[in-house]
Amino acid sequence: MDADTTRRALSLEALPAEIVTSILESLIPQLPEIGETRPVSYHKLMPGEPWHDFTRCRRGLWSLCLVSRRFSAEAQPLLYRVIALLNEESMFLLFRTLVEHPLHGRWSRYFGIHLTLTRDSCIRETRRAVGRLLGTFKPAAEPKHLMVPVTHALKIMSLSLPVLSTHDGDFDDVPQVIVAFMLVFLSRLETLLLQVPICDDHPEYAALFHKAQTARHHFTAHVNEAERDLIPFERIETLLLQGDPELLDHFENEECDCEIPEVWGSQPRRYYPLFACFPRLHTLEVSTDDGAWSNIMDERPSYLTGDTTSTLYLAGIRHLYIHNSVACPRNLHQVLINAPDLQTLYMTPRRDDDFYRGPPESTSNAHPQALDAALTSHARHLRHLDVGWYDVSGFESLIGPDGRLASLPDLPRLEKLCVQLAALYGTSPATALQTPLAELLPPNLIELTLEDWWWSNTTTLDDMEDWGPREKLTHYRNQREYRRLAVQMLEQFAGGFRERMTKLKKVMLLVKIPFTWVVEDGIEIGFHFGEAKRLFGEKGVEFCVEASDGIAFEAEDEMMGGGMLVAVQRPRVVQDTVMGGDDDGRGDESEWEDV
Repeated sequence: MDADTTRRALSLEALPAEIVTSILESLIPQLPEIGETRPVSYHKLMPGEPWHDFTRCRRGLWSLCLVSRRFSAEAQPLLYRVIALLNEESMFLLFRTLVEHPLHGRWSRYFGIHLTLTRDSCIRETRRAVGRLLGTFKPAAEPKHLMVPVTHALKIMSLSLPVLSTHDGDFDDVPQVIVAFMLVFLSRLETLLLQVPICDDHPEYAALFHKAQTARHHFTAHVNEAERDLIPFERIETLLLQGDPELLDHFENEECDCEIPEVWGSQPRRYYPLFACFPRLHTLEVSTDDGAWSNIMDERPSYLTGDTTSTLYLAGIRHLYIHNSVACPRNLHQVLINAPDLQTLYMTPRRDDDFYRGPPESTSNAHPQALDAALTSHARHLRHLDVGWYDVSGFESLIGPDGRLASLPDLPRLEKLCVQLAALYGTSPATALQTPLAELLPPNLIELTLEDWWWSNTTTLDDMEDWGPREKLTHYRNQREYRRLAVQMLEQFAGGFRERMTKLKKVMLLVKIPFTWVVEDGIEIGFHFGEAKRLFGEKGVEFCVEASDGIAFEAEDEMMGGGMLVAVQRPRVVQDTVMGGDDDGRGDESEWEDV
């Protein structure tokens, strides 16, 4: 074998096509989770930052497009598979690429728009990009049903150029129009991330709604059966409404001196025109909403709509994920009413001490719009429930009777549940934990997460950042009786759940205040749960404990089996404070030795 043949055998060009494809597909980037601000600079991103891997994968695919025709043919579709718009000029350049090469749009499956289209800065920069780049467009001739309306829109933009940058207000919808046309090109799109306003100073996307509705009507009417895959929005299954994270950072910054609205956040209820444009939409993910989920279509006078019937604006949604939300239990009642087919309801809370905005309710009787009432009447398809709050003191009735989700045992389809202990037992840990846990849970659970949280701990959570070793240890000792009751509850549950709950496979305790269970360098969390772990293990159930900050406490058999751990170099303050005899029935903590 000569040298040239050897070099060819060792080159990428010589690899089988399926291997090359597999290598290139590993470079398809994964976008950061919803709610991340866009990157400031490519070169300043460090490994581990949310946008680092995304930008490097994109750069790698782009470089491979320049290697050879073969690699360009392989890499270019993957380059368009996942798109994230991070500035106004790149948005307009992508629009130009789609106008000149319409078929490129069919490669896209994920499209993220990390710009708030109605912000003044976005409108201003988009106008500048139009002025600089519109003259460079060379529109394709085909397909005519797509290019005719696009070419018409480009002519209107061209005629408007002389006044585009001088007349405020007249051209504020240009970013929305451009995005609407781009979505028409992306006919096989499956997931759309749309960054949306979080305050009324930046209005919602009325122009985008109108253009989307018009485009869908036009294409549905003019495309024949053989071209059905060209109808826009036909394949979108997931919509992510990302509340403007940059404005959120500004509001939460201590140096913010602007007038912050009393209630702020994205308003997903106003995006129902988009929901209606996406016939296959089944998953909605929202970040930083304003908490209100009522149906605004019900608020419009019937003489304006010509229809007296109520339309459920979330009727097609089966999976709803709400991040960083100020929605109270009553708001989730509205969600369940408007989403009759909902299978997943997930919500993480945002701290807002005033979001209930009303006098405290009586805690003895459930509010008519309590979450528990909606679960009873509107959750027949629900399989995954994960909701929680920082504090509902004085408003427990919005959860259910005595602040409890009493309907959970009557939800036979529920398979995954994450629930706060306070929402299971009510307001008093000392008395309520005597009720057997298995009686409070759905019978067909597969995974259960219990969040170790009571409303009375809100102040503790606020103060915890400033605690030193002695404050942490004082808290630990003050929680002795609570730990005894909680461990007793888990052991009782582990010993007797199987008769009622035959499918259970995993139980997790999620700890929000680690120092209830941990003494730094002295007592690990596994010290308390050896017997519970053993009892769960005998029945084939995995048991683990995790702190809400993401620190996992691995409950190793050799560490938990004997109910005794070895402390490593505990400080003197631990020796002084932990002394005092038996704790939780798990041994004498004063006997622990340094090693």
